[in-house]
Amino acid sequence: MKLHPLVRPDKYKGENRPSFAAAYARAARRYGFEAGRSTGFVKRNNVVVKVKGKDDKNTEHEVPAESIQNDFDTGSSDLWVWSSELARASTLKGHTIYNPSKSSTAKKSSGTWNISYGDGSSASGNVYTDNVTVGDITIKNQALELAEKMSASFLQDRSSDGLLGLAWPQINTVQPEPVATPVENMIKQKLIDPPVFTVKLGRGDDAGFYSFGFIDTSVTPNPITYTSVDNSQGFWQVASTSWTLNGQTKERSGNTTILDTGTTLVLVDDEIVDAIYGSIDGAVYDDQQGGYKYPSNATIPDVSFAVGDALYKVNPKDFAFGDAGDGFTFGGIQSRGDLGFDILGDVFLKCVYIVFNQGEKTVGLAQRTD
Repeated sequence: MKLHPLVRPDKYKGENRPSFAAAYARAARRYGFEAGRSTGFVKRNNVVVKVKGKDDKNTEHEVPAESIQNDFDTGSSDLWVWSSELARASTLKGHTIYNPSKSSTAKKSSGTWNISYGDGSSASGNVYTDNVTVGDITIKNQALELAEKMSASFLQDRSSDGLLGLAWPQINTVQPEPVATPVENMIKQKLIDPPVFTVKLGRGDDAGFYSFGFIDTSVTPNPITYTSVDNSQGFWQVASTSWTLNGQTKERSGNTTILDTGTTLVLVDDEIVDAIYGSIDGAVYDDQQGGYKYPSNATIPDVSFAVGDALYKVNPKDFAFGDAGDGFTFGGIQSRGDLGFDILGDVFLKCVYIVFNQGEKTVGLAQRTD
């Protein structure tokens, strides 16, 4: 199987963008938090894979005889695909369906998997092993979670053929025991050295990339600054104990954040959200949609968030979530509700080049200049 992260840098353009209220509900179910006064939005980021300096290309994950476009997600740990075991597989349009009977190396295991959320949405099925190719890296006997059942919300998502999780194995849903993630197996099988993957998210019509086993120092002239990761909850979770608004630094003792390419918005506490939109002339809270919006011609403040000891600025051109109507725009920084940590999603991650070092349990960030 060949896995491709999709080359659609902004898959939620124009009429394809979900409503702000729907966006919030998806973020809330992902992390299981009660909303504050604003919203979050989850999407799966679509980029290309870059392996050992090769040119960017449509990157897939491949099992023998199948080539599947997947979303790569640092906030989850399951590798699951749309499969022939789905009752409606023969009628599904717009998807490549993985059929293990077409692969001579596929083997069914005793495991099962189940992803479910508080709103009732779910996906589940059986587990196989097969050889999986990401870019030009072939992983032997990688566990593949085949979708057998899906709730309506999953079936309605036509944007990809599955998901490749890049978080830590603690949150893998396979039972009776979690399985090794693709990056874990890349390391165990000595397919990448150093044991890292990196992310440069795309912006607008410019595709970004993921790389495995090398660091592309040409992305930005700025230095990469590393900080330690707390992976006890299965996430890429780091200290984030300060932030700035228009040059004024404010401390946040003990605060942590998760770096998540599967979440579009930045989700922070209400005090920060109120301060940011309080500095934008004409910004208002939309009770109906559950989030802040501002006049589309307003000046965006300078906002930075700490990762470890370094501060990284949110690019004003990445601040907007989408059109709110009547000359207003929904902001890309919203409330985390009662969640006990921040989420730095794509609004922030587009502004940095990120090195995820699974061997040393560190992440490195460099401010981008593009």
